[in-house]
Amino acid sequence: MPAVVAFVMSLVCALPTVPLVLGLVALSQIRKTGEKGRGLAIAAIVIHAVTLAFTVLVLALGLSGVLGDGPAPRRDTSGRVTTPGSSDVQDIRKGDCFNTDDDLAKTQEKEGTQARFSVRTVPCGQPHEGEAYDVFDLENGAYPGEDKVVAIAEEKCGGKALTDYVGNASNLPKTLEVFYYYPQAASWTLGDREVTCFLGTANGTSTGSARSTGS
Repeated sequence: MPAVVAFVMSLVCALPTVPLVLGLVALSQIRKTGEKGRGLAIAAIVIHAVTLAFTVLVLALGLSGVLGDGPAPRRDTSGRVTTPGSSDVQDIRKGDCFNTDDDLAKTQEKEGTQARFSVRTVPCGQPHEGEAYDVFDLENGAYPGEDKVVAIAEEKCGGKALTDYVGNASNLPKTLEVFYYYPQAASWTLGDREVTCFLGTANGTSTGSARSTGS
């Protein structure tokens, strides 16, 4: 009987620990008394484990923003955004234009304090705050410290990567500045190694791509 109860509860009970406890109790009683129902007790425990794993997965997806940030942007065959959508900051691609929920000077610090956050990726022909011109990964290993990470980001984002994308950087509008998202200790522990270099204005938006505009 305890095995039957455990099996039924695993199918209908909303309390996740109840089927597990009943299943374990049933197995213990079966070992002592030789009653039938060992298969049902094991099935109850397995069903509980699968249900719990599914619940954890759904919660994890929800917390990471996969379920709550809206649809992803649509892209053409070249990868260029054609329809706006939500992108995790670590999914920003070279050439993407995007908007944040705050000014760039503030959101530049977000990636370290929040392991993940989202931006709204838009076609570059629409008003946007940022345009990514390079994305690269730092080497694996222990976190090198924020000062070292910033130094690497400043060197690479302000050098050849910029001129390769825009041409002569001195010909760019004076309102455009170099920004970058970079991993800090909190996101490093979760596998974040990505630095995203982008052009933007600290307060305001641009329209059109900066690619090759300095040539």
